[in-house]
Amino acid sequence: MRIAAFQRRRWPAAVKAAGYDCVTLPAPPNSAYFQATLDDLIAHGRYVRDLLEAEPVDLIVDAHGDGMLFVDDPRERGRDALLHHHLGVPLFSHFSETLRILFRRIEPALLFEMLQSPTWHKGLFVRAHVAEMAFFGIPNCCYLPLAADDDLYPTQPPDVDHAGPLVFFAGHQQSRYFAHADGADTRLQRSGALALAAVADASAGSFLEAYRCYALGPEPAPDAPPADRAECARRYYAHKLFYTAARNLGTRDRFVVRLARQLGDRFLLVGDERWQSQYGLEPTPRLADDDYYRRLRTTPLCLNVVNGDNDTGLNLRPFEITAWGGLLLHYHQPELPELFDIGEECVSFRNEAELFDRIRHLAENPRQRDEIARAGQERTLREHLLHHRLATILDQVFQETRVESCQPS
Repeated sequence: MRIAAFQRRRWPAAVKAAGYDCVTLPAPPNSAYFQATLDDLIAHGRYVRDLLEAEPVDLIVDAHGDGMLFVDDPRERGRDALLHHHLGVPLFSHFSETLRILFRRIEPALLFEMLQSPTWHKGLFVRAHVAEMAFFGIPNCCYLPLAADDDLYPTQPPDVDHAGPLVFFAGHQQSRYFAHADGADTRLQRSGALALAAVADASAGSFLEAYRCYALGPEPAPDAPPADRAECARRYYAHKLFYTAARNLGTRDRFVVRLARQLGDRFLLVGDERWQSQYGLEPTPRLADDDYYRRLRTTPLCLNVVNGDNDTGLNLRPFEITAWGGLLLHYHQPELPELFDIGEECVSFRNEAELFDRIRHLAENPRQRDEIARAGQERTLREHLLHHRLATILDQVFQETRVESCQPS
């Protein structure tokens, strides 16, 4: 089997590590990825089409929808066709954000028309996001956790510096909502606040569940046209905005701010200037890759806290931390126990009291800390590299009709 993979997130290395032939494709430039016009996507689509017509493939894999490209439709003048349709090849896109990321690239009504493609498969890293796609009537979606890049990771015991910073966190201050919310629609804020309360006492497990339970907004009709589904999605995410911003404070900012105040120099915060403008913290600027990886292996505890859009799952950071041999200290998420054994391969906390209790215990028990870090790395290198995700991708795309030609060569 031959698979085409876009360069973003090292998918070509993952395809090769899984034993498949790989055709490496150029990812759209950042300007196209965030601000692409339809003309941009057609121009890049023509370029990629020429590459793939010269080297035919059985499957295209991308991250964040890089494969959503267009070419002139030879069957109907003035129309454009999805590139993978033109080639007769299925496309699998692995998303690490919600559907809103695609709104930046293409007009929503056209996007929803394209999303109905029976051969465009989507992997979402959070189960709640899969449910959202079903809610909007988008087919061929599955749950696919993120994963560490395929790389040669050092597996010898890390040289932990117990005299330096005790806890390391790398991440930007996510939400600008409360700095610019003077004109916000308070009716939408009310929806978010109600959903937050429902999730907090487990009446709902996600914003979508609360949205439907309390009828906070319209639901698309089963036979609604793409334009109506797009409008429903626009309204839904407008209702979710306050919920997301407030969760950024509750599941991310508060822990970072409290650790910075409590631990001082023993807490290493790497991030952007908004930590300073929003909270008066002094973050270390973004580290070069080598320095970042070194910190994962030398700081006793590596913290991961999720952003507000992430109802139930894990972002990329836990897999990076464990792949490099760091001790993962993670805010508890419903999907965390599916991916790591808590207490054996990582450590979790649900509130500030548990966070400081875990930090004190692990600081006093370095041998246990090292054992958990080693087990976490073994789990990630065994199950959570990108090439491990290809098995799920092939199952999703080819279902149970896969033939021998789908096996690694």
